[in-house]
Amino acid sequence: MPEIDLTISISVILAVCAIISPIATTLINNRYQLKLKDLEYQQKEKESSFFYRRGVYEDYLRCTGKCIAHPTRENIQEYGKIYALALIYFPENLIADLESLHTEIYEERWDSANSGLNKIAPKIRAILQSM
Repeated sequence: MPEIDLTISISVILAVCAIISPIATTLINNRYQLKLKDLEYQQKEKESSFFYRRGVYEDYLRCTGKCIAHPTRENIQEYGKIYALALIYFPENLIADLESLHTEIYEERWDSANSGLNKIAPKIRAILQSM
C-alpha cells in the first residue's frame, strides 16, 4: 500500500479550497444581491402605488371643492376627470356617497353638494391617515 504524503495531501486540499471558495462566495453573493434587488423593486412598486392612490384622494377633494366653490366650465371638467378615477380607487363603502355628491354637482345644487363634500371629507381623511 502506497503511503500518502501528508504535505502533498494538504497542498491538494488547499488548492481545491482556493478554487472552490471564491466560486461559492460569488454564487452566494449573487443570490443575495438578486433577492435584495427583488425586495427593493417590490418596495418601490408599493410606494409608487401608495403615492398614486393618495394623489387620487387628494385630487378628488381639491377638484370637487374647487368645482363647488367656483363652478366654471374648466373646474367642472377637471372634476369630471377625477370623479372617474375616484370611482375606481375609492373603497366600496364610499361609492354611494360619491355618486350622491356627483348627482348634486350635475344638477347644480351647490349647497347640498357642499354638504355632501363635508360628509365625505372626514371619511377620506381617515383613509389617508390609515395608509
